[in-house]
Amino acid sequence: MVDFPVARNFDGQRGVGPSGKLLRVSATLIGTLADAVSDAATQRRNLILWPFMMIAGLIVYRLLPTEPTLLTLSVTIFLAAACAIVGRNDAKVREPALLGVLAGLGMMLLPIHGALFGTSMLETARYGTYTARVDAVIFDDGENQRWVLSDVAASGESEEWMVPDVRLARVSVQGDYAVSPGDVIETRIRFYPVPAPAVPGGYDAQFVSYFDGIGAYGNVLGEVSVTSAEEAGLSRFIKDIRAAITARLVAQLGDRIGGIAAALITGDQSRISEADYDVMAEAGIVHVISISGLHLTLVAGTMFAAIRFVLALSHRVPQLLSVKKIAAGFGIVTALAYMLLSGMVIPAVRSTIMLALVFAAIMAGRQALTMRNVAIAALIIVVFEPSSVFRASFQLSFAAVVALIAAYELARRRREEREAPARAKLFRLTVDVAMTSLVAGLATVVFSAYHFQQTAPFGVVGNLMVTPVVSLAMMPSALLGTLLIPIGLDGLPYAVLGWSIETMLWCAGFVSEMSGGFDPSPILAPAALVVTLAGLTWLAYFRDRMRLAGPLLVVPIIALFCMERAPDIFIADQSQAVAIRHNDSVALIAGRNGTFATNIWSERYITPIADGHEATSCDSLGCVLETDQGYSVALVNARSAFDEDCRVADIVIARMDAPEACRATARLVIDATDLARHGAHMIDWNGPDAPPRLRTAIDTPLRPWRLGIE
Repeated sequence: MVDFPVARNFDGQRGVGPSGKLLRVSATLIGTLADAVSDAATQRRNLILWPFMMIAGLIVYRLLPTEPTLLTLSVTIFLAAACAIVGRNDAKVREPALLGVLAGLGMMLLPIHGALFGTSMLETARYGTYTARVDAVIFDDGENQRWVLSDVAASGESEEWMVPDVRLARVSVQGDYAVSPGDVIETRIRFYPVPAPAVPGGYDAQFVSYFDGIGAYGNVLGEVSVTSAEEAGLSRFIKDIRAAITARLVAQLGDRIGGIAAALITGDQSRISEADYDVMAEAGIVHVISISGLHLTLVAGTMFAAIRFVLALSHRVPQLLSVKKIAAGFGIVTALAYMLLSGMVIPAVRSTIMLALVFAAIMAGRQALTMRNVAIAALIIVVFEPSSVFRASFQLSFAAVVALIAAYELARRRREEREAPARAKLFRLTVDVAMTSLVAGLATVVFSAYHFQQTAPFGVVGNLMVTPVVSLAMMPSALLGTLLIPIGLDGLPYAVLGWSIETMLWCAGFVSEMSGGFDPSPILAPAALVVTLAGLTWLAYFRDRMRLAGPLLVVPIIALFCMERAPDIFIADQSQAVAIRHNDSVALIAGRNGTFATNIWSERYITPIADGHEATSCDSLGCVLETDQGYSVALVNARSAFDEDCRVADIVIARMDAPEACRATARLVIDATDLARHGAHMIDWNGPDAPPRLRTAIDTPLRPWRLGIE
């Protein structure tokens, strides 16, 4: 028998060897984790996992290469439900099976929404004169507008250009037209397919538009004939109110400050200058001008506090009625009104649901700020708007709320029951504001880095400076001024609102200069979002300090497994642009700069793209470039060039179909069929002894939101 070496403890006693210590540590960690799971289950926190499991099901569905059949999904849910029923008396069987059912239901949500609200996708451009109904005006800066149209039909002799079976279309319009939802327009329009992502893992307009019912984009060409709707519905009434408030703000505060004020109250950001937006983004406070949970909480919370204060002035009312519950009811009404006034943007809808749950808990005499309320709100959003899970706004707000509630729960468990001394309250408020900004910033940093490729290094400082102004002056004055418009007493509150906005811009400029602008972030793979979601799940589910282990593990996992490098070759699908890395720079060998594709490449990979490579040799048949990394690229413009270029080049790129013989000789061939099926291509050169790594913008071409390519 082999006698393994035995270690000695510090007290001289014989102990276990390294492998034994590892086993002991592992057993301890497993035991601690088991105790934490048991504690969370005992506290009925399994409900918190429900939205996360449904989100996991949505992610699995999105990643499938082909559309799953209804039978497959039904069998999956049936098996999980059967396990839950059979093991209903054993929590160790019942709870995991129930979570499996929820994941299966999550996989079914998008197909169901696609069947109810999806649309056919336009595959080729159409041009003609059309009549259509305006469903929504989603952008209007006084010079340009964007409309969502329904009931599109050809007018006159344009029948051959009719848009086939598309529910809604989004069009861009030059000019300032007085249109409202329900109006009928007639004009010349060029419709074109919804564009695919420009980079792998980038914003997928086809996916988002499909579930929004938008199957085509378009440009209005020429004058528009508008026939106003005969009946004024709720949407027109709300639009008129929003327009009146915006006009009032601009008239009193001017275009610059009034435009920012309009963004705070009505959600219309079209009047905010690019310079002001960039300064606020660099200071990490751009969220202030996007109506979300912060604004709704401040407005509804101000109404809640004001009503409670006024009613408490009476000696009799508090004896007869619950002042706190009445104030909570006013808070719900205020949140709903603000949501409608803001144009019912998705972040405002999500925040309203959350606030309604909080105020409902107050009215029911329950604790308001709990992770269970967050889970219930998330469930409602996931069920009714499942595609929003893949949008930056949902991810940012959901991550911030989960992290803030987790921090609140930890702080509440540690905070002493007694009141802090009066002299410490200001310091405590400052610390709370700073910690709120820090926690929310850390929770959203991965999502910000992935979607926007940038981070604000001094965001905590910016939020610490601006939050008191927003909380104590900006939003209360915005609420009071808007309520006083009907009686003409809005001048003073709106003047305070204007002062607070100017103060915010000064703070943003100060922080921006101090920080030196944005810090470019590493390039993250989509897997980083999944890892972060797992960390948030851990943070939300567990209690005490165990919940911190998940987020702490996210950083090394992302650093080791979820980073991407900038490509060596960039190939656009819809334009002629092809860019190649050579001599420590990236430059075009075909196409032109400043296009949609090249702008996205530069922003996504934080890489400036020059106009052309001096080392490129071009003629009428194509272009050839010998890179400094030891490989050659041929861009084929004529079929007669395939024979030679495929023999001499490592990588061949063509906007036409390449012959099979070319694929047998060149190391990698990208032709028209590849680009049509998989969209934009990114190539990493891994040396002469390894095959090039290929990344495509469309990994799942056979899905209903794509353009029907078989």
